[in-house]
Amino acid sequence: MDADVAAVPAHLSIESFLVRGNDFLIAGCEEVFVMSAPHTHSQVEMNYVLEGTIAYRHDGRQTVVRAGDLVLFWGAIPHQSVEVAPGTRYVCIYLPLEMFLGAPVGEALRSAVLGGGMVVAQEPGRFEPEPILRMRAEWLASRDMRLRDLVASEVVLILRRLDVTGWRDLLAGQHEEGRAVVGAMPAKVLQMTRFIAEHGHEAITVADVARSAGLHPNYAMTRFRALLGMTVAHYILRHRMMAAQTLLLSTRKDLATIAFETGFGSVSQFHRSFRSHFGSTPSSFRRHMRYPKAA
Repeated sequence: MDADVAAVPAHLSIESFLVRGNDFLIAGCEEVFVMSAPHTHSQVEMNYVLEGTIAYRHDGRQTVVRAGDLVLFWGAIPHQSVEVAPGTRYVCIYLPLEMFLGAPVGEALRSAVLGGGMVVAQEPGRFEPEPILRMRAEWLASRDMRLRDLVASEVVLILRRLDVTGWRDLLAGQHEEGRAVVGAMPAKVLQMTRFIAEHGHEAITVADVARSAGLHPNYAMTRFRALLGMTVAHYILRHRMMAAQTLLLSTRKDLATIAFETGFGSVSQFHRSFRSHFGSTPSSFRRHMRYPKAA
């Protein structure tokens, strides 16, 4: 770890772990905090580091990003800022998964992000802070949906520029520059992800998901796995894990209530799945996140 990374930073508050719904949004806070434990959310996260240094742990692997880096990763994979240099600032943008899947970027970039990579622009300084700060200011200052739509469209253009000008996965080595743009994710797959986002808390099956897009289950499973790198069942499980995590942190509901409200058939199934995904029991996770010093 670099010597310029702070050893004893402040902990992030519970409220900061709760990313609203599946909306496109730009965070109002520029200050970067250390997180007391990994967390997840449904959006693809884009961070632009204005100044300072951040050490991330992403899916159990660790890396460092610095001022001028544009970083992209999927929030559904457990991630955590573990060390932060004093004075570090960033712009944090959350993109709905459907927005990322619909962006006209290459399959390699899409697969790297969905597969657990932490993507960064190949050339340091390729992205300047002024346009990104201007987009953030417009988003926070205006409630005009026409202007906000323009900001979201500019973020998609940033994705395209990242894809075309070159990127690398900090957790898995180098990639070629100038990947060809191959078009957006097929509409049928987007329909399936939207159906899961809306009904994942219910007792849905792969057949239900396929039916929502008018596809045969076998064909739906094949296409879904080929394009997103995971099965429909795995995607549903991730959605439920994120919902359960939010309820554990934001409510006092007991584990049985959370288990059934997030689509699990039993408390034991919820317990096994949560421990496998986060490396701790639901009750331990809640206790540690609410009272990190006592954990």
